[in-house]
Amino acid sequence: MSTRQRTLRVSPLVFLGCALYGALAATVFCFSGAFGDFGAHPVRDAGLITVTVISSLALTYISLLVHTYVVRRASRPGSADALTWHVMIPCRDEESVIAETVSAARTTFPGLHVWVIDDASEDATASIVRKLQDFDDKVHLISRRRPEARTGKGHALNAAYRVISAAASQDRSQRRRTVIGVLDADGFLSGNALDLLAGPDAFGEDTVGAVQLEVWMKNRGDRRPRPLSGGLKNFLGRTLIRMQDIEFRTSNSAMQMLRVKTGTVGMGGNGQFTRLSVLDDLDAEYGQPWGRKLCEDYELGLNIIAGGHRTHYVPEAHVSQEALPYTRRLLTQRTRWAQGNMECAELLPPLRRSGNLRRSGWAEIHYFMSQPWLLMINLLLGPLLLVLAVTEGRIQFTAGGSLEWIVLLAAVFLILPYFLWGLLYKYTCREDISLASGIFYGLVYLGYVYLTYLYYPRAMNRMARGQTSWAKTARNADGMLLLPAAGPRAGLLELPLLDAEIITTLAEELDGAEDFARELVNTFGIIWPRRWANLRLAAAAEDHTATADALASIRVSSEMLGAERLAQCARDFSAHLDSEDYVALRRELAIIATIGEQTVEEIRGRFITA
Repeated sequence: MSTRQRTLRVSPLVFLGCALYGALAATVFCFSGAFGDFGAHPVRDAGLITVTVISSLALTYISLLVHTYVVRRASRPGSADALTWHVMIPCRDEESVIAETVSAARTTFPGLHVWVIDDASEDATASIVRKLQDFDDKVHLISRRRPEARTGKGHALNAAYRVISAAASQDRSQRRRTVIGVLDADGFLSGNALDLLAGPDAFGEDTVGAVQLEVWMKNRGDRRPRPLSGGLKNFLGRTLIRMQDIEFRTSNSAMQMLRVKTGTVGMGGNGQFTRLSVLDDLDAEYGQPWGRKLCEDYELGLNIIAGGHRTHYVPEAHVSQEALPYTRRLLTQRTRWAQGNMECAELLPPLRRSGNLRRSGWAEIHYFMSQPWLLMINLLLGPLLLVLAVTEGRIQFTAGGSLEWIVLLAAVFLILPYFLWGLLYKYTCREDISLASGIFYGLVYLGYVYLTYLYYPRAMNRMARGQTSWAKTARNADGMLLLPAAGPRAGLLELPLLDAEIITTLAEELDGAEDFARELVNTFGIIWPRRWANLRLAAAAEDHTATADALASIRVSSEMLGAERLAQCARDFSAHLDSEDYVALRRELAIIATIGEQTVEEIRGRFITA
């Protein structure tokens, strides 16, 4: 492995430019007279100075993020074959998504071991995974039962770590070359993920102990994310999904890129990868790798840094997950995240004592951890100072009260820092949206960011009341069972699910009938959930090309296997696609899903369990 690392620093020119924000903020809040005569009232002066400092810090930080995001170095790929790979997927009642997640991971990366952690699910999660195990020996199931189960995600990951640790080589050098990732139950890895993770900037560098991937929203193109609701709610749902995609792929990604320079990259709950040897070190130091915080992922990253290992971020590879189109669910999720991040503040003293923080890292991580409290101070002081200024008739920046100056300064302090992300999303992320959409998303993102003023107070209230429960976020697909399902057309059920003679004949023509037949049916069985997911996502986005490709994949593979009913169903769907009848496509998705599952069960009965 390489021991050469690229030195990344924050440009001093950025700090010079950001100093202008401080002067501008002081001019506006302290010396313009708009908020009172500075020096006349000590209490008000203290408030003005506080708002000036907080505003200057916020704009400086955002400027650093934008500069880092625009001026970046590309990650260099390596060879995934140089390392041994495992991913853990903690699950609690994930029957609606787990099959496609396991299928996507195994069919994209043939050497990857997938460990599903069933945390005492009350649905069919475990049964679905066991059926996938019939087709693939690299799919593993770890079942947890009460009272040990359902005690938090960190505990589930620790239980899986011990199983994998016992199964892995005990040689220290081999454990350094073994990497364990964590995926959400709806997480899909991009095809380049393992090669980039193995690159010289990531695990190809000896000092790197953990790496985080960028996060995308895989349902960002869904035209009806709330299928049981009307047009307005679906518009709001689509917009909320885009906001989450912009958040993770622009501002959050920029934050992680900046942390690469400061040495403080944080781990996320989805798409985190850590060396097994580093998890061993944490287990020896703390008794377990993952802690008890609600954000056990961020806690893990801080402990890794404190242990003397580097953390890294790879934005060129990603893990995709489902965004939430429901405001209430999003608020619940972010309240939990906010509380978890604030809980991690108690890890700062040992992190400082470790001596493993650079000065820039010290500044970045302390500013990040102080943001909730700074936001709350602004939430209290901002409106109070504004009300005082209005009641005293002081909202003016010149003797004549120039409205243009007020609008300009409001744009600089309130709109521009967040509006830019909408344009960067279009051009840097290369999203297929119009310029008008980019501008619209940028403006809406301003309001989306200010949702922090809702969930941070909620998180603080939970902490004050001693509430530390883990509230699982409901999956979007959970409600799909409520949708009315159309029945199959006349004649479709008369076709056989499977013509086994086709498999036998094909195998005999290529020699080695038994081995080839087993390989063919295993491949079909493990890849079916992914093919179904590809079709569902493409149809939801009303993407003609992607939907056609998904249908062709189902049709051709079914014809090769002799699955005549499924092949004909794909042909029928193609007729809807040709007429661009996406309503019919959505309505009949349940038909092709059911026939596909029946086909897989027929394969299992004839070739696997017979």
